[in-house]
Amino acid sequence: ADDRDKAKRLRQEAEAQLRLLIESGNKFQSDFYSYRYFASEGFLPGYNFPRLPLSCFLPGRKRANRRDDFLSRPRFLAISEFGPQAFVYHEGSRYVVSRVILPVTEEGTSITVRATQCRECGYIHPLADNPGPDLCERCGKTLPPPYENLFRMQNVSSRRRDRISSDEEERFRLGYDLCTGVRCAERGGQVSAPAAAVQGEDGAVLGKLIYGHAATIWRINQGWRRRQKKDQLGFMLDTERGIWAKNPADDDDSEEAMSNAIQRVIPYVEDHRNCIILEPAEELSVEEMASLQAAMKSALQVHFQLEDRELAAEPLPSSVDRRSILFYEAAEGGAGVLRRLVEEPGILPEVARIALELCHFDPATGEDRKRSPHGKEDCEAACYDCLLSYYNQRDHKLLDRKRLAPLLRRWAGAKVDTSPTPLSRAEQVTRLMNLAGSTLEKKWLGMVDQTGMKLPSHAQFLIPACHVRPDFLYQSEGAAIFIDGPVHDTDDQKKKDVALAESLVSAGYSVVRFHHASDWGDVFAKYPSLFGKAAGGGAKP
Repeated sequence: ADDRDKAKRLRQEAEAQLRLLIESGNKFQSDFYSYRYFASEGFLPGYNFPRLPLSCFLPGRKRANRRDDFLSRPRFLAISEFGPQAFVYHEGSRYVVSRVILPVTEEGTSITVRATQCRECGYIHPLADNPGPDLCERCGKTLPPPYENLFRMQNVSSRRRDRISSDEEERFRLGYDLCTGVRCAERGGQVSAPAAAVQGEDGAVLGKLIYGHAATIWRINQGWRRRQKKDQLGFMLDTERGIWAKNPADDDDSEEAMSNAIQRVIPYVEDHRNCIILEPAEELSVEEMASLQAAMKSALQVHFQLEDRELAAEPLPSSVDRRSILFYEAAEGGAGVLRRLVEEPGILPEVARIALELCHFDPATGEDRKRSPHGKEDCEAACYDCLLSYYNQRDHKLLDRKRLAPLLRRWAGAKVDTSPTPLSRAEQVTRLMNLAGSTLEKKWLGMVDQTGMKLPSHAQFLIPACHVRPDFLYQSEGAAIFIDGPVHDTDDQKKKDVALAESLVSAGYSVVRFHHASDWGDVFAKYPSLFGKAAGGGAKP
């Protein structure tokens, strides 16, 4: 009887694997989606298309006349809910995740990949070649030893567990040790990550904002949170049958037979999301960083009219060592609002004022109001009208609104200087000035900088398809800028300029020309979506 039950269970799991493989091959279930590809390449600004959710096969009970079922979860949630030996409660039954559907690979190809994560900023570095970089691409600090056996989480299969041991709820409470990392997209061989410096009224730098359009966010399951050996990461996996090894703390004696191909792997998932990284310039305590994260998340939701589940916030590089805050658009398709923090200088100060008000302070005077307008009791450290929420329960003991008042007041009066690259605005201006080909081009760039308009991403950048080198280029907007001096007034040069413009337009670029004798302010005002709003009116050079 035991052999028959075991054979029946194996047959059900084999059928589950086959069904998941068939469904993943369906064109409607395929993880490739044309709009997702266009968004990742920057053709659909303001939107992202998350990958398909992961599914867990739940075998039905024949005696109860229940059919087999599938349970789906978003990837960032599935990494924990569908983790190795995790419990799944569904329609009055309890299941344990026992298998993972292994990817189909060529013979001799490993199912794991390598990557390293910076311990200073949380930036992810995929490693295709050995040994990989020594310094972080983002902060320049020394990288730690890499993850050698990262395993991309796939659809999983479970078995129904009739016998519940006494340590089940304890193991469920302990959970997994999860960490989050981010990597900005690269386009044209360069990192696409506009940055903005937050400067106080006295000129001091208060912080930095880095925006990542369709950035790759990784979530890694490093093992049980209270494992005995902290330096031993991951779980044991049968790489032939896809069976997870039994947790040593579990007294369940129904473990399936495993082959000799057992390997320790670290499950992970990844997805593309629009995100922004907030880095305070001054060193803040763990309590201050946790409180700032909660306050800014609530303020962003109020300002952009987002629901709580549409915006997520996590500390980087970890919840123990909080150096920066990662905000990303968690809703399907993305809200397309985080870009505005680096493109519109007035957004962040307004969000800081909203955060002050949410924390029961007067935004103008800084007076402590002690409670919300409809509150019945004074708020000492945090309440559900200011910092507390369902989504930050792990941080409740750290939150304190009174620690934020001085910082938020400085940010409320700050100035945001935006740069189209990870460099600061001043560094980007210096770089472009050194590349400028004439005095007239430098005057144009100085005017853009002084009036607070958007800076170009490149100067004298060659576009090989058109065999042309514009004076300046706004790469993400696909706009080529030409500063025409007196030499462009000749008939021959005008014909050449027309031909070059037609070539650029055919290649998908827009062309904007600034004549040396025209009013540049009028040209800037004609393209507000490209240059932004100037702090002052333009003037004829």
